[in-house]
Amino acid sequence: MIFKRLLYTSLSLIILLPSLSCDLVAKENTSLLHIELTGGLGTAEILTEDNISYPVDGGDDFNFDKNAKLKITIHSKYGIDSIKQNNNILMNKGNKLEKIKKKDFTFNYKTKNADTNLSINLTEMHSRFKITSIKDDEEGNVIASQSKYACVKKSYYEEADEDIKKAIELAQENGTEKDYQVLESDEYGTLQSKDFVKGTYIVKKLDDESDKEPFELIVTRYKDVPYTYILSNNGYEFSSDETGTVEMIESDQYIQSATRIILKSKNDKLVEDNGTFKIKMLNEKGKTLKNYKMQYLKTDKNGYISMYDGVRWISTFTLKNGKCVLPVVLPDGAYKMAKVDLNDCSLKTFDFVVSSNTVSGLDGDSQPINDIVLQVKGD
Repeated sequence: MIFKRLLYTSLSLIILLPSLSCDLVAKENTSLLHIELTGGLGTAEILTEDNISYPVDGGDDFNFDKNAKLKITIHSKYGIDSIKQNNNILMNKGNKLEKIKKKDFTFNYKTKNADTNLSINLTEMHSRFKITSIKDDEEGNVIASQSKYACVKKSYYEEADEDIKKAIELAQENGTEKDYQVLESDEYGTLQSKDFVKGTYIVKKLDDESDKEPFELIVTRYKDVPYTYILSNNGYEFSSDETGTVEMIESDQYIQSATRIILKSKNDKLVEDNGTFKIKMLNEKGKTLKNYKMQYLKTDKNGYISMYDGVRWISTFTLKNGKCVLPVVLPDGAYKMAKVDLNDCSLKTFDFVVSSNTVSGLDGDSQPINDIVLQVKGD
């Protein structure tokens, strides 16, 4: 009896050992890939070389063979802010995977020899505004300025006889937190609102010494996409960027906006083409302005502009992914694109007008920028 029990136990171990051994081998040859979807709305899917598809929703863990080649497809509602690998922007074919406007984006990914985190940060849509306050100090340098603003639903403002403080009190008593906001700027002079629901709001600076007139913030919706804009008292409209945020600058000086050339289709979609171009300056009669000269900008005998970027004079400018920020501020006036050489499309509009005091938004350094949109042919 004892012999049979020992024999049974020995046979059981022989049967179990191969499976234990295979399990250990499998773990040694695989690595963990953690994929996290954050931010806006969207999903993703992973396709292996064997055409096996794995859906991704939120945050998921997957075990794959080391150095396995995967195809990852992201379905996003508003685009992709960035794709990061262990907190570093992922590179694909020499390009950083960030600020991707496509709703469906596919890239190839090779698993690593160690556990890896892949974070996909989807673009969020907002209905908000952002104000950066700047001023000159005693030495003439531009510095951050502190400010405080109140914003309240227009109906409360009218009920309070256009007294912004009383309107806030009415909203606090009778409304919800979505009906009003009181905002203060940070150390960099920037204040940013929370999201607003659909409606019209009054925004006013809370400063007893301020003579600035209030302005309107209008939030609309087209299907699921919010469109936000600020309407000033002179009728000028500050439109939101592609994420639904209106950016403005409050300044005690004349604003000089950099010029950003942007290519768009007739459906107002960014055309991410690359190429080069020249610019001609025009006079009041629309004729080419030749032999114009100032410190950082000049035109030659044919009217082509050259700009001095602090190191060299540049006369040919480069579009990358449908955008180009010119190295110096253009004087107010009319201009014409010339000798445009694009890779995949051609321009439909060539003429544009620059007004340096017009602000479309802020660049990455929080400096004012004015977008010049040029339409390409086709869709």
